[in-house]
Amino acid sequence: MSERKITVIPPKINLNTAKKQEVKLLNVAAYCRVSTAQEEQETSYEAQVSYYTKMITENPSWNFVGIYADDGISGTNTKKRDDFNAMMDRCLQKGHSIDMILTKSISRFARNTVDCLSCIRKLKEKNIAIYFEKENINTLESTGELLITILSSQAQEESRNISENVKWGLKRKYEKGEVLVRRMFGYRKGADGQLYVVPEEAEAVRMIYGKYLEGESMNSIARILKENGIKTIRGNAEWNVSSIRTILINEKYIGDAMAQKTFTTDYLTKERKENRGELQKYYVENAHEAIIPREVFYKVQEELNQRANVYKKSNSKQEAEVKGKHTGKYALSKITVCKECGCEYRRQIWSKYGEKKVVWRCENRLRNGTRYCKNSPTIEESVLHRAILHAINRVLKNKEDFVQTFRKNIVTSLTYGTENTEYAEEKKKLQKAMAELIQEQAKQNGDESTFEERCQAIATQMEALEMKQIKEARKTEEGSKIDAINRFLGKTDCVLTEYDDKLVRRLIQNIYVVNAAKVEVVFKSGIIVEEVLPES
Repeated sequence: MSERKITVIPPKINLNTAKKQEVKLLNVAAYCRVSTAQEEQETSYEAQVSYYTKMITENPSWNFVGIYADDGISGTNTKKRDDFNAMMDRCLQKGHSIDMILTKSISRFARNTVDCLSCIRKLKEKNIAIYFEKENINTLESTGELLITILSSQAQEESRNISENVKWGLKRKYEKGEVLVRRMFGYRKGADGQLYVVPEEAEAVRMIYGKYLEGESMNSIARILKENGIKTIRGNAEWNVSSIRTILINEKYIGDAMAQKTFTTDYLTKERKENRGELQKYYVENAHEAIIPREVFYKVQEELNQRANVYKKSNSKQEAEVKGKHTGKYALSKITVCKECGCEYRRQIWSKYGEKKVVWRCENRLRNGTRYCKNSPTIEESVLHRAILHAINRVLKNKEDFVQTFRKNIVTSLTYGTENTEYAEEKKKLQKAMAELIQEQAKQNGDESTFEERCQAIATQMEALEMKQIKEARKTEEGSKIDAINRFLGKTDCVLTEYDDKLVRRLIQNIYVVNAAKVEVVFKSGIIVEEVLPES
């Protein structure tokens, strides 16, 4: 057998290609990021951009193709990092123009292990290297991915620790009564971090509360704001229901502040969730200057609850009540009720022989005829208006009660903002006691007679306090104004001559249609007046 012979064949070298490879420059970009917008971080941000620009441009083997930088953006996910995403898009395009990316460290590139490895692998498939300067790692090298997995996990754990530390710090602040505030409609945020009233916007806030208590719907209030040229907090002319609702339920307008209404569920995704009892809440009273009186705010909350729970009788036997919808277009909608079947009356326009007539009819009878409601009458709107106007005038003729109530309202409005601290504190205590009593009764379902006695005792104390306040007010500079109003009321006959929707919304709770000849008008004060319907 012949001896084995091995011949080595040298590779063929294309000198032209080798020269091209030698002179080919690497297209190099850099990615910079800082996570907050604080001054010391801004310096770091500018330093990173300047440093990498100089490093790339001074290297003769590199071709500078850009700096991608995100300022004040968290690195726990990539969704909001615009420059990072633009850089990745450029790299993943066909015929990409980036060969290598320089960055300060793994934590600057991404704190989320999954995001970090996913991006590295995508770029590796395109033969694009990422060089982490602090760790001295090149992702195209064999040991790169293992080291990156370990180090990016450490970066992610660091983010978790930072998140926990921030939560701990916030909790300590909340316990001291320090609440994080932001710019909101009606207020501006001062240099000291506190909220200060913006007079023009505060007037709009008061109008929103006033209109809502008058019976206007949120859609209607939004339209009024637009017509008056009042712009939103973001400078938009268009208002929506959500914006109005946010203003109506925000406790900050009475000078208080609730901390930790929401919380972060995941430090990586930054997803936030409404706090429904999962964590503690902190309620701080008198945190800043109020725009809305507490009494008005509480009345609005009651009205919100009532409107949210508007129910009407269903025509179906299986379902006794169905969810209704509040409307603020007509004052008599939702408050005019059929005494026979309990359904609401609806406004209708009849047309006969070319003539139109506005009437109010029972919705149940309107839909089902006499099947479920046999005797409910159809009432002309003009007749119903005259009956309501007559009922209001009958109540106003009892001048002593009316003038006394009106006087209290005047004193409250004149002394609001300058009210004696002693009275204000005492009134707040009584209001709090009443609220606690109601909550206790609702939870325990206790004895009704005992509950009413305790309620009456608190109400008597509040009445005495108000009378004492009136007497005290006479001694102040506002006393002359109050005396002038009293003299005017004593000489004036309180008789109304025209029906007014706004007045009806303020005074009347319900109108029950008894039959074709009679209605019952229930006032919010508790007075019930039986009124005979006039002839049309």
